[in-house]
Amino acid sequence: MDPNFKENILLFAEVIVPELHKNTSLEYSFIKNFKQLFLGLEADSASKIKLLVNVIDKLSFVYNFTAIENLSFEKRKKFIDKLFHFPIGKVVAGLTGLRSLVLISYYGIEGVWPRINYKGPVNAQLE
Repeated sequence: MDPNFKENILLFAEVIVPELHKNTSLEYSFIKNFKQLFLGLEADSASKIKLLVNVIDKLSFVYNFTAIENLSFEKRKKFIDKLFHFPIGKVVAGLTGLRSLVLISYYGIEGVWPRINYKGPVNAQLE
């Protein structure tokens, strides 16, 4: 996974799931899960995700006059929130899809399961 792409995914993911912010062990598990999901996507879908992440970065220059990586957490949060109200529906739809991948990747971390009262696939079947 391209380091710039990985970094931008993390910057986006931290806004969606604030628990990831400055938590390196969660970040590692999150990226591992995200990479697995991302590599399982059809080539067309993966290309669209990469394009969307690039668009987010470029829009940061338009709205903030700097790259997304240079924004504080609070400014990044405001920027991402603004993008979810972007006037182009395809961008909003893409953000919604990316947010879904982020949430699946986060909630796929076994250490997060107790926070949502999930006992895991084996234990869930026994109840």
